[in-house]
Amino acid sequence: MSDTQLYLAIGIPTFALVLGMIGNGFLFNALSARMSSLEARMLALESSMNTRFDLIMGRLSDVDGRLSVLEDRSKR
Repeated sequence: MSDTQLYLAIGIPTFALVLGMIGNGFLFNALSARMSSLEARMLALESSMNTRFDLIMGRLSDVDGRLSVLEDRSKR
Protein backbone atom coordinates (compact mmCIF):
# COMPACT_ATOMS: atom_id res chain seq x y z
CA MET A 1 0.00 0.00 0.00
CA SER A 2 1.45 3.33 -1.01
CA ASP A 3 1.41 6.48 1.06
CA THR A 4 -1.30 8.02 -1.14
CA GLN A 5 -3.61 5.05 -0.61
CA LEU A 6 -3.06 5.21 3.15
CA TYR A 7 -3.83 8.94 3.24
CA LEU A 8 -6.99 8.40 1.20
CA ALA A 9 -8.05 5.42 3.34
CA ILE A 10 -7.73 7.51 6.49
CA GLY A 11 -8.59 10.95 5.10
CA ILE A 12 -11.86 10.27 3.28
CA PRO A 13 -13.70 8.68 6.25
CA THR A 14 -12.32 11.36 8.57
CA PHE A 15 -13.47 14.08 6.19
CA ALA A 16 -16.92 12.46 5.97
CA LEU A 17 -17.09 12.29 9.77
CA VAL A 18 -16.18 15.96 10.14
CA LEU A 19 -18.78 16.95 7.52
CA GLY A 20 -21.39 14.88 9.36
CA MET A 21 -20.55 16.58 12.66
CA ILE A 22 -20.80 20.03 11.07
CA GLY A 23 -24.12 19.10 9.46
CA ASN A 24 -25.46 17.83 12.78
CA GLY A 25 -24.41 21.11 14.40
CA PHE A 26 -26.38 23.10 11.85
CA LEU A 27 -29.41 20.84 12.29
CA PHE A 28 -29.20 21.16 16.07
CA ASN A 29 -29.11 24.95 15.83
CA ALA A 30 -32.10 24.94 13.48
CA LEU A 31 -34.02 22.65 15.84
CA SER A 32 -33.13 24.85 18.79
CA ALA A 33 -34.40 27.95 16.98
CA ARG A 34 -37.62 26.18 16.04
CA MET A 35 -38.17 25.01 19.62
CA SER A 36 -37.64 28.56 20.88
CA SER A 37 -40.18 29.80 18.35
CA LEU A 38 -42.69 27.16 19.42
CA GLU A 39 -42.10 28.02 23.08
CA ALA A 40 -42.83 31.69 22.37
CA ARG A 41 -46.01 30.74 20.51
CA MET A 42 -47.13 28.50 23.38
CA LEU A 43 -46.53 31.27 25.92
CA ALA A 44 -48.55 33.69 23.77
CA LEU A 45 -51.34 31.10 23.50
CA GLU A 46 -51.29 30.58 27.28
CA SER A 47 -51.55 34.32 27.84
CA SER A 48 -54.45 34.53 25.41
CA MET A 49 -56.22 31.64 27.11
CA ASN A 50 -55.73 33.22 30.54
CA THR A 51 -57.21 36.48 29.27
CA ARG A 52 -60.22 34.66 27.84
CA PHE A 53 -60.64 32.62 31.01
CA ASP A 54 -60.59 35.79 33.12
CA LEU A 55 -63.19 37.34 30.81
CA ILE A 56 -65.44 34.29 31.10
CA MET A 57 -65.03 34.21 34.89
CA GLY A 58 -66.01 37.88 35.04
CA ARG A 59 -69.14 37.21 33.01
CA LEU A 60 -70.00 34.21 35.17
CA SER A 61 -69.65 36.28 38.33
CA ASP A 62 -72.02 38.87 36.79
CA VAL A 63 -74.53 36.12 36.03
CA ASP A 64 -74.11 34.76 39.56
CA GLY A 65 -74.80 38.21 40.97
CA ARG A 66 -77.93 38.56 38.87
CA LEU A 67 -79.15 35.12 39.94
CA SER A 68 -78.54 36.01 43.57
CA VAL A 69 -80.73 39.09 43.17
CA LEU A 70 -83.47 36.98 41.57
CA GLU A 71 -83.22 34.42 44.37
CA ASP A 72 -83.56 37.17 46.96
CA ARG A 73 -86.62 38.56 45.18
CA SER A 74 -88.24 35.14 44.96
CA LYS A 75 -87.76 34.52 48.72
CA ARG A 76 -89.75 37.64 49.60
